[in-house]
Amino acid sequence: MERKYWYSERSFVYCPPILKTARKSKFAERKISVKKYSRTRFFILVGFAFIGSVGFAYAQGSAHSSKLSGEQAVLFSEISEELMCQCGCNLVLGQCGHVNCPSAVPMREKIEEMILAQKTRTEIMGYFLNEYTFRGKGPFGKVILSQPGTKGFDLMAWVLPFILFAVFSVVLFVVVKHATRASKALEHDAPAPTPSSDVDRRIEEDLKKLE
Repeated sequence: MERKYWYSERSFVYCPPILKTARKSKFAERKISVKKYSRTRFFILVGFAFIGSVGFAYAQGSAHSSKLSGEQAVLFSEISEELMCQCGCNLVLGQCGHVNCPSAVPMREKIEEMILAQKTRTEIMGYFLNEYTFRGKGPFGKVILSQPGTKGFDLMAWVLPFILFAVFSVVLFVVVKHATRASKALEHDAPAPTPSSDVDRRIEEDLKKLE
């Protein structure tokens, strides 16, 4: 029986094939388990990083004034959700998570100042609609609102998408129906397939043979 040896740092040691196979199997299992553990740990770390970043952004965006409490804090949050941040993030003021944002920070400070001065919601919103400026631009009017109004022309901003969707659906239905009818008409009016010249020639030859 052929003996197989394996080398260690100290000396050559006889290792039966079965034992050697078992060692390889255990090493492979250990290697696989290490890979699985590393992969699992990687996904766990990525998950915690994602949750942490989302939580940090939310904390930054939904931060409220420490000087306000009760109804004043509620009013601050409500107004922050009704105004758009003007830094270019396309987010409402209450959700802008940019640290030291040049637009969100002054806007929040102004809202806080006006609430502490006992200004009403109408007065605060009127200021941002008619007086607020940012980097030499403004006042912004209704553009600064996060949602259009529900009166007059502003109502069209709510209704128009549904109207366009309904019109598009009707047009699509008519086009598909017309295309289906045209396809069926072409199939009905299509001429019957004619045999090729080779087939005609063979038929004629067979008929001549029968004669």
